[in-house]
Amino acid sequence: MNSLHINKPLLQPLKVFVVNPLAPASQLFIVKMMSGVVFGDNQLIDLNLVVYSNDLKPAESFVLELESCAFSCTNSIKIISDIPSAIDGDVFCFMTDFDNPNYIEFDKENIDNELNLIIKLANSFSWPNNDIEETETTKYVDSFKNKKKYNKLGKMLSTKEKKPIFLADGIVAMDILRSLSKNMPTDIFFCTTPITAIAKSILGDYLNVHCNIINDVLVWAANDNVFHVEVKKPLIIYDDVGDHSGCDGDKVIGKDLLESLNLDSTQFSASWLKKEFIEKVASSVSKNPYGCIYRAVEFSKTLRDIWLTRIHDDGKKVYNNMGVISDGSLGTIKGLPYVLPVVFTNGNWSVNKLYEDDLHLRQEINRINKEVKQRHDQVINN
Repeated sequence: MNSLHINKPLLQPLKVFVVNPLAPASQLFIVKMMSGVVFGDNQLIDLNLVVYSNDLKPAESFVLELESCAFSCTNSIKIISDIPSAIDGDVFCFMTDFDNPNYIEFDKENIDNELNLIIKLANSFSWPNNDIEETETTKYVDSFKNKKKYNKLGKMLSTKEKKPIFLADGIVAMDILRSLSKNMPTDIFFCTTPITAIAKSILGDYLNVHCNIINDVLVWAANDNVFHVEVKKPLIIYDDVGDHSGCDGDKVIGKDLLESLNLDSTQFSASWLKKEFIEKVASSVSKNPYGCIYRAVEFSKTLRDIWLTRIHDDGKKVYNNMGVISDGSLGTIKGLPYVLPVVFTNGNWSVNKLYEDDLHLRQEINRINKEVKQRHDQVINN
């Protein structure tokens, strides 16, 4: 144990439920989480593996492996077959077996088997009603008070920041969980998206620069087929676009950098970003990047970003693109699932409105709305 671990006090345990924990992506995610990648290496975790009763044996073997690793975040590990209540935990993780968790074909063979578990779970979740379940609500709040979760400054987090997190690996599961559960707050549901990483990768390859120096990517999407992407200007963080950029006057990229890449405004411009660039992203996404490594990495990064502002009360903001249940911002349909650019502050999120006055974005959102409504109706009616 190094001095870093010794000097950081252990935090009271988080209760984390992982559904379908024997899937390869789930196992990789659990290893990252128990190693401290997601919540920090001083955050203890009570890990609960939710499995079917006929999966108890392999689950026991998996638990033995985890215990043998002696991960720094391990407080306890349990296997359960009963469906937990929405007020039983701090974080609920749902890793599905869908080939594409953001778009499913309902005529596919065995799709009913893949949907059964998430539908069963969704139907079981309900949020305490103040009028008829006041005792349960009080128990929920008191359970958090008893945990006395502290941030680095030793200040107790407020109750409103302690809503549980429901994170799914795609928009389909998130939509089912929200639509079939009862009285659940809409702001606790999240899911991952591949579009951000793919957009940065494509832009980095095209410009021959590292992804880390590309400016913020903002995504609005119904799924992997219908989406829009904007990249904050200048595209390269350190670039000086000046007043003489050769890119349609939009200051997309500086003249010097453009020349150093042997490009001109006909090869790289604002219009290229709105058409050819998005076509390239769509082509890459269509190849289905949903292997177990990708799912585990995106799941870990998304959960980490959701959690970051819950452990600090310094007003720090975290920006990301992820699936949420819309609050109606930017002309989206309130209560339906979208991938949106969000900003987290003090444990709460809001939609990033950087481009809210952009006419092209408004047109794209109208197109996205139609797909969201159609896909939502398909998911719920099937």
